[in-house]
Amino acid sequence: MKKKLFIMFFATVALALIPMIIHAGQLVDIPAADQAKYRAVAPDNSPVIGEDWTLTLPYYVNSDDPALKERFGVNHEFPGAFSTRLTREQVQFLNTLGIRTESVQLYQIKGKPVCGDGVCQGNERKTCPGDCSSEPEPEPTCYPDNQIPWGIDTVNGGSGGEDITVAVLDTGVDTDHPDLVDKIVDCVSKVTHFRPDMKDCEDKHGHGTHVAGTVIANGGPDGLGIYGVAPGAILIVVKVCDKRGFCYGDDVAAGIRYAADQDADIISMSFGGDSPDPQVIAAIDDAVAQGVLPIAAAGNDGPIDGSIDYPAAYVEVIAAGAIDIDQLVPDWSSRGTNDDDYKIEEKEVEFGTPGVSIESTYNDGCYAYMSGTSMATPHVAGLAAKLWDTDADTTRAKLQTRAQLHDLHDVGDDTATGFGLPIAP
Repeated sequence: MKKKLFIMFFATVALALIPMIIHAGQLVDIPAADQAKYRAVAPDNSPVIGEDWTLTLPYYVNSDDPALKERFGVNHEFPGAFSTRLTREQVQFLNTLGIRTESVQLYQIKGKPVCGDGVCQGNERKTCPGDCSSEPEPEPTCYPDNQIPWGIDTVNGGSGGEDITVAVLDTGVDTDHPDLVDKIVDCVSKVTHFRPDMKDCEDKHGHGTHVAGTVIANGGPDGLGIYGVAPGAILIVVKVCDKRGFCYGDDVAAGIRYAADQDADIISMSFGGDSPDPQVIAAIDDAVAQGVLPIAAAGNDGPIDGSIDYPAAYVEVIAAGAIDIDQLVPDWSSRGTNDDDYKIEEKEVEFGTPGVSIESTYNDGCYAYMSGTSMATPHVAGLAAKLWDTDADTTRAKLQTRAQLHDLHDVGDDTATGFGLPIAP
């Protein structure tokens, strides 16, 4: 009887501790973005509590020692460091050896479908709002509501970007989507924390396909599909987020380095979280040194000033906030700490671009509407490709100049839209 009571007590305590461990920001850094708040679910494998009740968390080990790599295993290797999973006892052991460890940050995609699920069957096309409606047309089986969505029209997109390479780091892509298939020159997965997403770059969520379409969709072989901002550009897809929208910092850092090594001109990142990740920051610095222009979602945690997420909050990254069709800023779009000096500093929003009810490609070969600063980000990435001028620094300055011609929200360099709305001439 005593043994049974002890087992019941142990199980009760353990179950009570699990959510505390999962939600304790200091230990796991679960992001404060909308979906994480509402779902209140940590991704599989973070943290992992095995059958022996051993808790492991993802860490960077700041060492190149091959013996340590063999002992603990390696998710990704970085200059002077590698990522792996460690127990707290292992972390303490490494610290006693004078080997520094740092937590891997957990980020999250910044958008979700707000109209339908994008799924059509047979001879049907996608409509919004509502479900699929019967249509007599032959293949392809669905068509966009607008070939030039309002956001693309607002920034004067739909053409250009030739010879510029854009890397989209996200949940992957629908490699067979007719509006994207001819644009993809490379597609890889850098996901290591969720096994179903490790084997290929196919998008099992839809978010990455939607983002890619806004950047680069070319209307498909029949010209009846949707168009992105810069359909002439070239697309590299790097899956760094799993199908539930969670993105580990080490996967992201590896993805940034991969994109830079493949000569990407622009990197688009529609995800974020509350804290900077050391290896993501280092990867961005190295990518910028190689001439890459990184762009990221400001976040969906507004309207409080300073609610901007990383990596967008990093000074080397263009931070994109969202606007609606009336060029108003939704409350949920994260704000920066802009001080109206038209000089980008840490934690400042740079632009406000379309991010509400955006129609784009989806991972079933059809189309869907989504909202979020996730959707604002590829508008900026597409504009950067369309307006590319000599190098990343010159192009960023050109975007800033264009944005100041279309001031939004509060007058000047404000916390919601920064320099304003960049529009191609």
